[in-house]
Amino acid sequence: MILIKNLLERTKLIIYILVIIIAFLVFALAYHEPQVSIKPVRESQLDETQKLLRENQGLRERLARLEPVTPVKIVTAHKPSTTAFTLPAISVMAEGTMIPFTTVYHDNTWVRPDYEPYWHSNNGQWSNLPGRIRSSYHRLFVTLGTKSLWNETIHESGIAELADQIKLPLDKNHPGDTIAVVALQHEIFDVVVLNNQVILIGTPSRTGVQVLAIQKQDLVQSVSGELEAQNDSQEYLFQMVTPDGYEIDYSSVIVNF
Repeated sequence: MILIKNLLERTKLIIYILVIIIAFLVFALAYHEPQVSIKPVRESQLDETQKLLRENQGLRERLARLEPVTPVKIVTAHKPSTTAFTLPAISVMAEGTMIPFTTVYHDNTWVRPDYEPYWHSNNGQWSNLPGRIRSSYHRLFVTLGTKSLWNETIHESGIAELADQIKLPLDKNHPGDTIAVVALQHEIFDVVVLNNQVILIGTPSRTGVQVLAIQKQDLVQSVSGELEAQNDSQEYLFQMVTPDGYEIDYSSVIVNF
């Protein structure tokens, strides 16, 4: 009986040991091995989620720059000239003074682009769709020759790729003394000024780009050629017209004297 009892005790002990060993093996397989294989998957999924969130946020920002949040009618009101009076262009042509200008760039084969890479929403500054539509209405862009204003004008008009070929005659200390005129699909051959109206006389065309430089001091000459007394700031209305005086486009610019 004692022998049988000892044998049973040993058998139980062996069974207990086997159970403990099996339990450790099961624990190692269930909790140790899967952690090694699952961890990289979870990190990969987290990175992908963050990537999608960033992409979604970027698309939202681009869309906000492109168009209004909700459908809305946008009408940019016409701003009348603040000059004392405005004469018909044909009257300015008859009574005004012809002033000199420099043609700094001219290509009559240039074709106006429908879209430029720098208008893409990734670039932000010039991607606003209502602004692009508004600029497309115009064939005349007038600005002072300062770096920031000129840079804005060439991007708005769609000629930024020509910037290296256009050399404005600027005074380094006074770049605002030069007025730059960008004419699209219109070849200007005469410039006439009377009071605060500047008439750009030329021939319309289906292609072409022309860039003129006018010295602001030439704008303040009277018919007699003498310099008139001016205030610190004057608004000038630039009108691009046909030889018969029919207006094609217009632009206003504030000139400081």
